[in-house]
Amino acid sequence: MSEQSSEKKWYILQTSAGYEARVKLLIEKELKLQGQDAFVEEIFIPSEEVTSKKNDKTRKVTYYPGYIFIKMIISPDLISLLRGINRVSGFIGGTKENPVFVPESEINKILDQIQNGIKQTEADSTFQVGDKIIVIEGPFAEFNGTIDNVDKEHSKLSVLVNIFGRPTPLELSFDKVKPIE
Repeated sequence: MSEQSSEKKWYILQTSAGYEARVKLLIEKELKLQGQDAFVEEIFIPSEEVTSKKNDKTRKVTYYPGYIFIKMIISPDLISLLRGINRVSGFIGGTKENPVFVPESEINKILDQIQNGIKQTEADSTFQVGDKIIVIEGPFAEFNGTIDNVDKEHSKLSVLVNIFGRPTPLELSFDKVKPIE
């Protein structure tokens, strides 16, 4: 690395999907063992605990499976330490020796998306078969439809939308639609 910065910046590590929490623990343990923990401010897995109303079961929803966000002061030693941890594939962006940081504004957008997703999930229990909705995102944005099926476990809806005068089924996630009042 040509320029050493003492400012902590966000980087994204790619991990094996489903192992994010284990990798985070391994990172924290290894940072302490190597005396590098002062260089890392935060390790963040973009996920949230969600309680299902159906069974009152709590499950963890990971918004970006296979990724861990880490705010740190980058150094060759730290890069090597992180890349050497089991189930870490490497950094997203840049080169092997010089990963690219993610601007704070982008991390804030992701955090906002997660917060809005959580608020949306709380409202999701209101979706019922036969309800009228409008698609708010994607190639069918602005199309109106009728809910044909609700899959709360996977946060998906089957929606019938009229395309060229024919009802066409679409599978959409809860956050891609909103109810028509």
